[in-house]
Amino acid sequence: MSPRVGSVNIGSLQGRDALRVKELWSRSWHKADANFFVPDRRLFDRDFERVIREYILPGHCPAEPLLGAKDLVITLGSCFARELRTFLTDAGLAATRLRIPEGLNNTFAMLDFVSWCVTGSETGQGFRYDRLRSGEIREWAPEDERARFAAAFADAGAFVFTAGLAEVWQDRETGGVFWRGVPKEMFDEDRHVFRLTTVEENAENLARTIDLVRRLNADAPIVITLSPVPLEATFRNISCLTADSVSKSVLRVAVDQVMSERRRDVFYWPSFEIVRWAGAHLSWPAYGFDDDKPRHVDRYLVGRIIDAFVEAFYVPEDVARMRSRQTTVKAPDTLAGRLEAVRTRRRKRAR
Repeated sequence: MSPRVGSVNIGSLQGRDALRVKELWSRSWHKADANFFVPDRRLFDRDFERVIREYILPGHCPAEPLLGAKDLVITLGSCFARELRTFLTDAGLAATRLRIPEGLNNTFAMLDFVSWCVTGSETGQGFRYDRLRSGEIREWAPEDERARFAAAFADAGAFVFTAGLAEVWQDRETGGVFWRGVPKEMFDEDRHVFRLTTVEENAENLARTIDLVRRLNADAPIVITLSPVPLEATFRNISCLTADSVSKSVLRVAVDQVMSERRRDVFYWPSFEIVRWAGAHLSWPAYGFDDDKPRHVDRYLVGRIIDAFVEAFYVPEDVARMRSRQTTVKAPDTLAGRLEAVRTRRRKRAR
């Protein structure tokens, strides 16, 4: 039987009549409460601030600002967490002053570290190795007492966790996942395996991390983000670019599963979408504009993400104070922005 629209048999229509009914059919879909994609490509260049706030942020911001200048923000993970910490510190606001280890880019490492901060015990699923400036490899050991971390968690005004990698190195014998890579002095091809973790594993890690934080701090907002920085390399037998697509997809679905639980005061901040999805429509490159490094997000774009975050989470008087102290990066689509980028690249090449 041919499909029908009302009393019209569209299977019997040809040419212009078929197109007319197709248009009628498309207009008949239910559209109430739909959130639409950006309708005009030119908006990305003409009013990128509007694109971020009207087409990317809806559904991800608190109903009203939750933070003030005196609230300590604890940031863990890769790029966005680090950028936010630097911005808040430069703006004279409270941010993490704890010596949090680098390389907490996968959810296993984040969970392992938070478990130690809260309970004094690791999960047993992580290997914490770091390399000293001398080149020596050693197991990471905190320079601050655990009590300081626990007290900071209890007093924090907010937490920001940024996941970056779904690919990990794992010990076959113990099941433990390395926080970073495997030190080459330790690598054993019969013992160490490189693998892509699952959506379920990462969702469980994030949920357990949130639960641990809530043991010490029941009310502070927890913000989860996904790093837009691509993989530097993969040990899977596929190209790095396609492996990166899968890795980010696994993490993004895992975060979405956690968000679907609608936990109180847990938010997703879409810095990933601002760079990867909106950035693809800009007339200037989202990556490498400042230094020709194809994995480095443009400084102006980072600034727009941080500014939107501050506006969404901080009270207006503190937003104004932060903006007054912010170093303005020129927009890449302006002459001043292009000249600034040229000067920056020349300085970096001269080093």
